[in-house]
Amino acid sequence: MYKHFLITVSLFLTLLSYSNANNYQEAVVKLSPTYYYELNETTTDQGALDSMGNAAKPGSFNGNYNAGEPEVGGEGPLYVFSADDFEGIAVPGLGGTDNVAHYSNNSGHVTLGDGNLYASSSITVALFFKAGPAQGGDRLFTNNISDPTKSFQINVANNGLVLAVDPSNTGLSAERTLYMEDNSGPDQRLIQSESGWFHVIASTSGNSGNERAANFKLWINGVNRTKNLQPDSTGWGIDTGQAKIGGRRSDPADSTTHSGAQDEVAIWLDRVLTDQEAMSLWEAAITEKKIPLVITDIEVSKNIDDKEVKISWNSRLGGVYGIYSTTNLGDDNWEEIDDGIEGDGEITTFIDTGVSVDDKKRFYRVIELE
Repeated sequence: MYKHFLITVSLFLTLLSYSNANNYQEAVVKLSPTYYYELNETTTDQGALDSMGNAAKPGSFNGNYNAGEPEVGGEGPLYVFSADDFEGIAVPGLGGTDNVAHYSNNSGHVTLGDGNLYASSSITVALFFKAGPAQGGDRLFTNNISDPTKSFQINVANNGLVLAVDPSNTGLSAERTLYMEDNSGPDQRLIQSESGWFHVIASTSGNSGNERAANFKLWINGVNRTKNLQPDSTGWGIDTGQAKIGGRRSDPADSTTHSGAQDEVAIWLDRVLTDQEAMSLWEAAITEKKIPLVITDIEVSKNIDDKEVKISWNSRLGGVYGIYSTTNLGDDNWEEIDDGIEGDGEITTFIDTGVSVDDKKRFYRVIELE
């Protein structure tokens, strides 16, 4: 009878098979940012969402995204720049090919809202960005605030990465440019397209522009580069009073729009991340979180002449799985049902058809294949 048909899921051989989870995103949320724009959107219809739920409204995508100039849903970071390895440093903790990013491409940016809501004397911003040639002053993040006790900008210029806090001044009291590790000159690798992606954590605190410029802290790809921040005299203006990712002015094709891409923009107001907290984000980025492969659901349907067994398991998009069955665990004789099942996403389902009505019990196992 149907009610006596035993379906047993064998997991003892699948515990060595795993699926990806988004380790980095979990680490960011654990540190409770004020705002977190993962930039996972594949359409501009709903705007850029704040995963923390604190934003007054979703950010708006400014530019002609339908024409394919700026882009949502582009490939996210798989590797970040390394001077020692041409391929770069893998960052599987972001979710692999499932993770996507926002591409400004000199023609689009994200307007977050009133810059005052993204401003505080103490502030930390963490993000990934894909390098591209600067047109003199591309903004990765700006709150577009004039008050030097709250203004904060992360820019890429002709000399590379620049942090700025006072739009009305230049030099020692207003800005710092990132120099090479030996401080021999500006680190221009951050504006070279061939460098690819970078992970940046930048922060400051203080009661004046001068104090805040002196208190900059900067992490690049897991390395504390604060000692390589040097005064410069460029000057970094503001416009619109609106906080933005990837741009500064209203015109999305303005020269201050970033030529590359941005991802995983997290903003902490009234807080400077500690070195340990900053390092925890980097460790999460380079660490692939593994979760055991688990069969999540089984359904049995009885037909006139046979039975169907529908089996579902947690999976990853693009993963390849094999499913095997036996009626006798004692002889270890597993029958291959299908060894080319492609993962549909977080859950994959397979239906084993034509199961004999004479089977009183049947065992199944699922394995993620190399």
